[in-house]
Amino acid sequence: MNKTAIGLTALGLAFVIAFLALQQPPASPGGATATPITSPTTTAATATSQPTTSTAEKPTETETLTATPTSTAQPPRVVYVPSIEVAVEAPGVINTTRLPIYVNYTIVIENSGNGTGVAVVDGVPYEIAPGQVVRIAANKTVWWAGEHPVEAVANGTRHVKAVKVYYYAPRLQAEPVYINATKLPANLTVTAKVSNLGNLTAWVEGVAVAPGETKAINTTITVEAAGSYYVKIGGVDVPVIVRYYAAGLDWRVGGPSDVEALPGETYAAWLWIKNTGNATANLSIEGKTAALAPGEELNITKTITVGAAGTYNVKFRVTGTLNVTLNHVIQVKVIVPRVEIVLWSPEVRRGWPPPNRTETTSLTVANKTVALAWGYVITTNATRRAVTLAVKGPGGVDHYRVAPGGAASKNYTETVQVPGEKTLEVRVNSTTYRLKVSLALTPPKVTVRDISRIEFTDSRRLLGLQLSCRVRGWEVSGNLDIVRVTGTLTYTPTGREVTGQITVNSADGTHTGDYNGTIEGGKGSLSLNVMGRNIYVEFATSPLTITKVLVDETPYSCNVPTQLVPPIFHREKPTATDEPATQYVFRLLTAFAKGDSDKPQSITWNGEYVEVVDKGGNVLRVYLKGEVVQIEGHLTATIHISQ
Repeated sequence: MNKTAIGLTALGLAFVIAFLALQQPPASPGGATATPITSPTTTAATATSQPTTSTAEKPTETETLTATPTSTAQPPRVVYVPSIEVAVEAPGVINTTRLPIYVNYTIVIENSGNGTGVAVVDGVPYEIAPGQVVRIAANKTVWWAGEHPVEAVANGTRHVKAVKVYYYAPRLQAEPVYINATKLPANLTVTAKVSNLGNLTAWVEGVAVAPGETKAINTTITVEAAGSYYVKIGGVDVPVIVRYYAAGLDWRVGGPSDVEALPGETYAAWLWIKNTGNATANLSIEGKTAALAPGEELNITKTITVGAAGTYNVKFRVTGTLNVTLNHVIQVKVIVPRVEIVLWSPEVRRGWPPPNRTETTSLTVANKTVALAWGYVITTNATRRAVTLAVKGPGGVDHYRVAPGGAASKNYTETVQVPGEKTLEVRVNSTTYRLKVSLALTPPKVTVRDISRIEFTDSRRLLGLQLSCRVRGWEVSGNLDIVRVTGTLTYTPTGREVTGQITVNSADGTHTGDYNGTIEGGKGSLSLNVMGRNIYVEFATSPLTITKVLVDETPYSCNVPTQLVPPIFHREKPTATDEPATQYVFRLLTAFAKGDSDKPQSITWNGEYVEVVDKGGNVLRVYLKGEVVQIEGHLTATIHISQ
């Protein structure tokens, strides 16, 4: 039972006791007599079976009766009754300079009775002993000025007191300040008249401005230009109107804006400036002083030296009467050679390698030795001048003078071994250009009409597989790493069968188990015994989808990684008809891939076997031997071809 129920029960009992105590005590058995007190002269009357009546019309008559008491008088009963009084104490007036504020008040509960009582204030019961006073602190957020009630609800009764909140704040307004300036920018002392339209004294630049007052505020401001704008003086926005009387200057910058240049050449830009105002202009341009009278003008020239292609900013720094930095932009295109390395034979390949960089290309050829016929063609981006080039190739250095639109060229022949790489290099002046040619043998064509069985061992690890099952409403999960999978896959007239072993790592160690499975008609099953458990799954093959899971012959709702089913078991039979060996090997190894890291990354036919590097960095060799296809490396497999 909570405090509210206990309090209400005690209050109810107190009222019942008070009611019984106020009733007339019952007559004693055997006709006991009572002596009610009606007046000071009334005597006792003997009780009979009829009730005694008083005669209101004859107040002076008395009747003497003989009373024979038969019982003792009852002692007076003590009645305990609480008297709960509630009051709200709060300030009547609050003056503030900020809003919102908290209004703190106190709810006072006093029991002036002689019995313990309970007061429920805003849903919280308080048990109060006789004479006890309980004070409850409360507060209310006030967002605006005015009269606000603060209240308390005690035993269902609302007790309210009004609090008046007065808000005081200054409101400052400034008159416009007019300035006549003969020099800009300038620091000027001004007088601003600030009026306080609010109801609280404000301080502006150390000057007190009472409500209703207007004060003159002296301060220094920085004037940058003519015009109308606002400045802050002591936090007050003061409108400022600036009239400027000074010399006027007109200027222009110029020179070449787009040039073809050789490194080391110089180009000039110029500045023309004229005083169009009504006063002498005192200027300093690039460190040289000049006094321009009204109507006078001058010209300044400045040069730049080209070092590389790009944008050149010619700057003229002007100070004094005019403070400005003037720019003239010259776009410079540096004349550079454009080198094309051409592979003429055995196939035509063209490359334009960047300066001091290497471009790559690839070729497939039928023979292990091949003659590369190649050469270079060099042009320039010049449109108005000839360029002298020193070109170094396999035969030494040749010198050319290339006119705009012209070219320099030369051809070579070199013998290389396949497979392999050959870098063709040309050095023009001091810059090198390279074309790297990768040569591969043309792979033979492969025909695999049918396959009877595949024996394989895959030692490529697959990490972080998650197996989870829901058991009696709880989800149990764990991580597995596939360490090694071996097996024999046999193709039957109606489907396929597989048996083998799998090794996994889990949180409690390394485990090796066996598995077997069958596939017929697009559906299959796999039974796996590992970690002391039998996991039986049924699945659809297109796409691979787990449809049923039994753990120790008990159905479970499990999320079983499909990688536990050997990929080659459920994927398409790796047959081929007149297909390039590298393309067939790509499909074959993709059929074995448990995850992305097992997929082929690069494939090369070297004349004897297909060399493969998968995304995990494993190097595999695939031999095509007529009746079998043999895979060696971290994946070993023998594919038996049936005719």
